[in-house]
Amino acid sequence: MAASSPFGSQDITLEKNKVITVTKRTVRFSRNVYQTHNIAGFGEGEVDIGTISWGLIIVAFIFGLILNSFNIEVGWLLVLAGIAGGVWNFFKPKHYGFLLTLNSGDKKLFVTTDQAGLKQVISVVYEFIETEKDATYQISINNSQVKGNFIQGNAKDVLFNSDDDSQSTKF
Repeated sequence: MAASSPFGSQDITLEKNKVITVTKRTVRFSRNVYQTHNIAGFGEGEVDIGTISWGLIIVAFIFGLILNSFNIEVGWLLVLAGIAGGVWNFFKPKHYGFLLTLNSGDKKLFVTTDQAGLKQVISVVYEFIETEKDATYQISINNSQVKGNFIQGNAKDVLFNSDDDSQSTKF
């Protein structure tokens, strides 16, 4: 699967249901470990997953109408399939991604439907990397939910609840 234009390139590896661990010096997920200073960038955007081609929908609809005009009963099925495809494209769940770009050019995209959680986690990761706090922050992207928690370090300086809409991080 490929990401849509907010991320630019089509050479992105999609990752789902992962745990990302960020420390002062490393970023880890799956069996990959990267040094924090090798991160060229990170961000979020909308990902286009599961869209049915509009060309295919239009062809099915028109072909169905043609078949139906000749009293071929499969025509109604194609017309309904075209309508269903159009409805799907308008009402399908939106997916968002956390894109991690490395100096090597590798791009990893962690996909979720939880935009609010994703924005909150990105804000905390930014502050965490910017201040080089000696702590460990773990991001869990599981079942389309994003949660972030400090799991090690000076926890008394951190005021963050990933389940709450309000966020305050003290560094």
